[in-house]
Amino acid sequence: MALRRSGERRTGRAVSVAAMCSALIASGCAAATEPAPPGLGTTVKEAYEYAFPLYELSRHRWNALETPGSRTATTPNAFAHSRSLPGPGDTWANGPSEDVLYSTAWLDLARGPVHLDTPDTGDRFYVLTLIDFYSNTFFYAGERTTGTQAQKYFIVGPDWQGQAPADSTLVRASTNDVYVNLRIQTDGPADQAATNAVQDGFRFTSAQPATPPGPERVRPVAGDPKSYVDVVNQMLALDPPPAEEGGLVDRFREVGICGSGCSWDSLPAATKAAWTTEFPNPGRYFERLEKAGRTKGWIDYSPPGNLLGTTRQKDYDLRAFALATGGGMLGMSRDEANYWITFTDATSAPLRGTQNYVLRLPPGGIPSKAFWSITLYEVRDNGQFPTPNPIGRYVISSETRGLVANPDGTIDIAVQAAEPAQQTANWLPSPSNGKNFILFARSYVPGPEVLAGQFTMPPVTPR
Repeated sequence: MALRRSGERRTGRAVSVAAMCSALIASGCAAATEPAPPGLGTTVKEAYEYAFPLYELSRHRWNALETPGSRTATTPNAFAHSRSLPGPGDTWANGPSEDVLYSTAWLDLARGPVHLDTPDTGDRFYVLTLIDFYSNTFFYAGERTTGTQAQKYFIVGPDWQGQAPADSTLVRASTNDVYVNLRIQTDGPADQAATNAVQDGFRFTSAQPATPPGPERVRPVAGDPKSYVDVVNQMLALDPPPAEEGGLVDRFREVGICGSGCSWDSLPAATKAAWTTEFPNPGRYFERLEKAGRTKGWIDYSPPGNLLGTTRQKDYDLRAFALATGGGMLGMSRDEANYWITFTDATSAPLRGTQNYVLRLPPGGIPSKAFWSITLYEVRDNGQFPTPNPIGRYVISSETRGLVANPDGTIDIAVQAAEPAQQTANWLPSPSNGKNFILFARSYVPGPEVLAGQFTMPPVTPR
């Protein structure tokens, strides 16, 4: 396989607006018959955006734990593994990664602590993130932060009291409900079995005898403001917000968002009318994505960052936007990974399969301490997905076998539908049907010039 070895010299999530927002924030309810008091609509909008992580993570949790046969189906405190890289026929996620395999899990720490064992992955990059129900990543394990040797962790809820086992590192979660996302580097189909074996080395086990499950969860129902309000209030009760956000939640009590003391059924008719009018308003997400699609060149697509321990209320709309467009929940801090996306070439024309392009990367490629990749996604009506091509290649990375550098160390990536006459290892096939496509660049453990804002992705040049 072409994974990095110590000392080797390496040379070498936009989504369709219609698809994402229709799936995540389906439009609407019937028009209200009673006007809402002035200003109530604004408070509803702010409450909706603040609470969106609680709803969205509950929706994903329901699909995993309450929907038998779903792609992510599992039980609490147990991994669900994606065993192979997605191909053109896989439409379960927009802009899926083609350089890592994902594993996911859902922890219920209200039922007690859990042990996490991680294997020795050697030179294979991985990153495991623990994410609370406000979408804050509060813990990282992996090459950058803890190393790739075998490790033991003892994960507890925010109010747990006691001592961690002597052989384990204590990790205190910021909410009792936790989403776990694990990415493990893979080198394509030939490396699949080895990567799967590494996945199996990550294990959760309960730290005490099973306790009765908590209250039955409210089922999220797309496009239903009643479901939204009731799901969010249940989650506020199960996973209280940080102390510094208590005053904010008190203000949202006016529109029925406060936890166990609030419910849809207890709301006045005027407040229900405001929710019906304002919920949801996908236009604000559509507009941002459409604006991004018209932007010339590469866009730094890194999520807006976690709000854990802050009071940046102005960023709650960015947090909702990142989650609604598929990037926030799985997004990592820029120290761990940096993302760029482009819809257009150097002339600001949309990228199309009828045109040949070259992407010239600087010597060594995109600055990274782990590895970098460039993935191509065909634009379809329901999202962006790998495009069919004769060699089954959807990504080029620093791990690509046979990647050829120019005499000055730069690397030319040939982005085109037809196989080039030379340097086929540098060929990233574009849609043979002439469709539009996008390019998504990733740098895992970015170099210092990326973090300092000194690196700019080079343009995609027609030729």
